[in-house]
Amino acid sequence: MRDKNEIICHCQEVTYGDIVEAIQNGAKTVEEIGDKTEAGITCGGCIEDLEEILEEELK
Repeated sequence: MRDKNEIICHCQEVTYGDIVEAIQNGAKTVEEIGDKTEAGITCGGCIEDLEEILEEELK
C-alpha cells in the first residue's frame, strides 16, 4: 500500500491520495485523472504510474 502523500506526478505535485480521490470521484481513464488533478499533462513521466494506480483502484 502506498503512502497517500507520495508524490506521483512531480511536475504538478499530485499525490497518490489525490489520484485515488479522482478515481473515486469518477475518473476512469488516465486522461480523466489528468482533467481532475493535472497529473500527467506536463512531461508524461508519470503516465505508467497513473495507469497502474487506475488498474488497482478499478478492480
